Amino acid sequence: MIGVVIWSSESSRKAVIWCEDQGPLAYLRGRDNLLEEADWPVPGDLLRLECETIGNLRQAHSARVLEQKVCPQLPDALLGKTNRPSSHLEIVSRNDSPKLHATEHDDDEGMHYLSSVVNS
Repeated sequence: MIGVVIWSSESSRKAVIWCEDQGPLAYLRGRDNLLEEADWPVPGDLLRLECETIGNLRQAHSARVLEQKVCPQLPDALLGKTNRPSSHLEIVSRNDSPKLHATEHDDDEGMHYLSSVVNS
């Protein structure tokens, strides 16, 4: 599986990885779960890894850095701290659902019927 590191602590040898399958985040702990002797992965590094669910945590093992700092802005982007321009979209109404009420009508031929009308 491929994943990108979104948080890392070199001192405690831990990292959190966002995986390509969009499943639960994977947790990498300890240098023994890295395949190569290399620098500890940092946020933005692209990894190839294997995952195994132990208890309720997805544990990463057999991890290898494919490319360093592929996406170093990812942690800030996830926290909304990027310099991207704001979206041109905005919320214009927060009504959960329109209010409906029934009205009675008679048509030209004398038929009586009910219809629903949306209150704005």
